[in-house]
Amino acid sequence: MVWDGTWLTWTAFNGPSDVGRREISRADMVPEVLRALRNQVGSGAHVIHTEWGVPATAMPLSLLAEPARPEAMEAWFNLHHGPLPSGHRLQVDVLADVADEPCLAVATSGTWHDAVSSLFPQARHVSVVQALLHDAIQWNRSEPSPHWTFRVEARAEGAVLVSSRGEALQWVHHLPKGSTSDDLLYAMVNAVHRSGGDVNASRVMWSGTSDMTAGWDRFLAVHPAENRAEDKLQSWRPLLESMNACG
Repeated sequence: MVWDGTWLTWTAFNGPSDVGRREISRADMVPEVLRALRNQVGSGAHVIHTEWGVPATAMPLSLLAEPARPEAMEAWFNLHHGPLPSGHRLQVDVLADVADEPCLAVATSGTWHDAVSSLFPQARHVSVVQALLHDAIQWNRSEPSPHWTFRVEARAEGAVLVSSRGEALQWVHHLPKGSTSDDLLYAMVNAVHRSGGDVNASRVMWSGTSDMTAGWDRFLAVHPAENRAEDKLQSWRPLLESMNACG
């Protein structure tokens, strides 16, 4: 399940077109919608959830005095993004299977987190950043490259960007609603330049909507996450599949 603050998107992986999406106009309706979904899939279903478009910060575990505690990451998160919005908290996870064991802190809505925990206590949280990083590393394993590999989820509502080099996380970024394809391209090119890397040797795998990738091929080798028809609902499936691969 993917929650973006207004829309809930989900799949039960029962078929190639099995993606559902529902608008939830008020936060107090979230438990009601999740309860209806639980009635469809069963209370013991394997559930993975995330929040889309929320800011995140990653730090190597070795640099933290108190690893895997929200307090240890809060100062870094605040430095990058400012204080958490009211009603939000930090979800902190150590990605132990990634080089340097990055500690990832993601802003989460208390309303969403509490509703999922109440109705699906067995649910596992997989952040969008973790799912995208998984894709980038798997891509590098199947098609190795010594240069930067980007994995991007990009939509009119905003974008989440992750990059790796080999097995190591290099960069995490979030752009808000209203960002353009050039904004995303500038962010990626600038990140490689700051590292001293070779932009033209870098590559990007994307999911979301293709209009958000216009012009990227001026600098990067551009690859869609899947060869799929341009369908707004089905455009969520690559991310949902990536989350499932992490679960």
